[in-house]
Amino acid sequence: MKTTEIIQESGLTRLYLHSRKHDYGTMSAFRYARDCGDGTPYTMAENLQRNSSLLSKLRASRFGVTSIKGIFIENYGAANAREVAENSFFVVDLQDRGDMLSILRNFAEEFEQDSIIFGEAGKNSRVIGTNQCPNGYPGYGKEIVHAGAIFGETGKFMSRVHGRPFIFADKPVLESHGVAKYPTELRGPVEQSTWHWSKF
Repeated sequence: MKTTEIIQESGLTRLYLHSRKHDYGTMSAFRYARDCGDGTPYTMAENLQRNSSLLSKLRASRFGVTSIKGIFIENYGAANAREVAENSFFVVDLQDRGDMLSILRNFAEEFEQDSIIFGEAGKNSRVIGTNQCPNGYPGYGKEIVHAGAIFGETGKFMSRVHGRPFIFADKPVLESHGVAKYPTELRGPVEQSTWHWSKF
């Protein structure tokens, strides 16, 4: 087995084990355009700023965060549906506080996301609608249950770890941002979490 293949397996295994032991989710701040996707498009630079802001908020909330490269179908099933390549985050409640779902939903609403994917430790994941746009999938507050974290297959909502797909039943180059253990480690993310994304 090549070294790169070992790294791929290691990354997939780590994410898989996290999804079995802790509550987990995936989300992004990337968005094609303002006003439910019909307004002025966000530039790549703006989307990267938005994601930097979201990362600070997730770290300030003391979650374990892994950056992934993703593919998501925005406005799925609608006439203006589009496949959007985005930088996403695999988020884990490593401290098992139990408040991850409400926090992710709030952040998703703030960044105009159609949905998040959330799963309780070792259980089925689900797509949860987080905006009130007419074409947002699956619709605000609606949930679609998936068959848990499934690795090495393909599907509608995809992510990739070093080129190998993992999905939540229905594309990530990894960079980990662990849980801060000391107040000084949190100072930056906590301060930045209060900034508007345009300051990044």
